[in-house]
Amino acid sequence: MNEIIYNLIFFIVVFLMVYIFCYYIAGHIKVPKEKNKYKTTSKGNKGKKEKPFKYTNEGKLMIIRYNLDEKKVDYQELLRWTSFCNAFIISLTSTIICNIPLKMYYQLAIGFVILFGLIYSIFEIVGRHLNKKWGKENE
Repeated sequence: MNEIIYNLIFFIVVFLMVYIFCYYIAGHIKVPKEKNKYKTTSKGNKGKKEKPFKYTNEGKLMIIRYNLDEKKVDYQELLRWTSFCNAFIISLTSTIICNIPLKMYYQLAIGFVILFGLIYSIFEIVGRHLNKKWGKENE
C-alpha cells in the first residue's frame, strides 16, 4: 500500500512539474512569425506565399494533421491541451520505468516503446476531440 501511494505522489509531482514547465515555456516564449516569405522551388522560381505560424510545433501538427480551422482555434486552450498531453506522457512513462526492476538498457528500451505508443495514442485522441470542436468540416 505504501508503494502505491509513493508511486501516485511521484506521478502527481512529475506531472505538475512538467505541465507547469511546458505551459510556461511554450506560452511565454515568443514564436517568431515570418514576414511573408516566398517558398522557392528547386528551379529558383517563386511559389505561393507561405503563411506564418504563431503556434508551437505541437500546435502546428494538430492544426495540419487533424484539419483544424485556424480561425476557430483558441491558442491558449490548444497550449493547455498540448501541455497536458506532454505532462501526462512524461509522468506516466517515468513512473512505469522507475518501477521496473531491470537493468538500465532494458528500462530505456521499454521506455521508448511506451513513450512512442503513448505519444501516438494520446495525441490521436486529443486531435480527434479537437477536430470535433474546431474542425473545418463542422461549419
